[in-house]
Amino acid sequence: MTPDLTRRQLLGVTLAGLAAASLAACRPTGSPPGRPGLSWYGGDPVHEAMQELVRLYGRKHADVDVVAQFSAFDDYWDRLATQTAGRSAPDVMRMSMSYLADYADRGALTDLSPYLGSAIHIDDMAPDIADSARIDGTYYGVSQSSIANAAFVNRDLVAALGVADVDETWTWADFGTWAKEVGAARDDVYGSMDQGGSLQLFESYVREHGTEMFTPDGSDLAFDQGVLEEWWAYWDDLRANRGAPPAAVSAEVAGFDTWPLAKGTTAVGFGWVQQVAFVQPFLDGPLDILTPPTAGTGSSGLFVKCLDFWSIASTSSQPDEAARIIDFLVNDDDAIRTLGIVLGVPPSQRAIGLLDLDAGSAEQRAVDYVGRIAGSVPPAPPAWPLGYNELLTLFVKLDQDIGFGEATVSAAATEFFEQAARVLR
Repeated sequence: MTPDLTRRQLLGVTLAGLAAASLAACRPTGSPPGRPGLSWYGGDPVHEAMQELVRLYGRKHADVDVVAQFSAFDDYWDRLATQTAGRSAPDVMRMSMSYLADYADRGALTDLSPYLGSAIHIDDMAPDIADSARIDGTYYGVSQSSIANAAFVNRDLVAALGVADVDETWTWADFGTWAKEVGAARDDVYGSMDQGGSLQLFESYVREHGTEMFTPDGSDLAFDQGVLEEWWAYWDDLRANRGAPPAAVSAEVAGFDTWPLAKGTTAVGFGWVQQVAFVQPFLDGPLDILTPPTAGTGSSGLFVKCLDFWSIASTSSQPDEAARIIDFLVNDDDAIRTLGIVLGVPPSQRAIGLLDLDAGSAEQRAVDYVGRIAGSVPPAPPAWPLGYNELLTLFVKLDQDIGFGEATVSAAATEFFEQAARVLR
């Protein structure tokens, strides 16, 4: 994980330089008029869909030549940090919640409030979705999708192994016992993909213990260290008893095709709900989508939120055109149909209604899941604070240290809390 940490540190240094440059006080130096830049990250399905949207926008707005830039997630942020420091950021950029607060804090993003309700319409989005990119009352992005944590279950494999089936009444205690039974049923199968390093699933676990992950101002962790120790001890126990693969196996996971769930070596995987559509093609039988297990406290920590947005660079020389592009991406009927759920479930019921999905498809199951839980889960947490992405990477590293026997649960949890005190402010 060291290269990722280096990239994140580099981003922090680069963004720190933006503050010294006083972006907001300088004259915009964005793309030439009539040639706005649009950038995004993702894999091939995202790139293919987004390039079609660029062509579609060109057919509908012949006077505008949109310049597309795209790359994989890590490469995207390396380049965007450099572009932003050099005042050459694309006019419209795909912005992740992991980085939103960092870019907003450095003055790199335009306040979109003046455009909402006029150039950009978000009135048919649910409040939790529409407000996902709002920080201290300022809108720094427009939500592209609604997503939620989910469990993906290979019921065909469960039946073939002869173990009991599962449903949404499961607690984490139930799940742990069941996952070990799955792993004991056959030598080439484990119960679940290892989620010990998933800070985003852990956030739901924290919320079930009666608090949010961060304090309201984002300056500190808001949960007790014992909750983290409980989480990591749980997954370490599963690894030791075939409830989850050994750390060496999980460390080799790169893309969706290498997920143990996709390879048929685990019965369950976890992720953002739209990811079921990326894993499903590697399996013959349909994956069922369930809510993740609960802590058994009687409250749910699950939430529906947007984690990806369209933002406008504060250096854009044509923010009005950039706003028109964003409105097209989230509201144009043809754009909605073209994009489908590649970036997640569309953020409004109107948009969802425009999709012509096969009733039994993974995409439709993802849409149905979000619709099913949206009215029953608690309000979503606020936007992730400054430094979140560094904590995201650190969480994975420390969980791997535990898995490889290089750190105890207690020592790893102590380090996470110490580093969080340094990173959050």
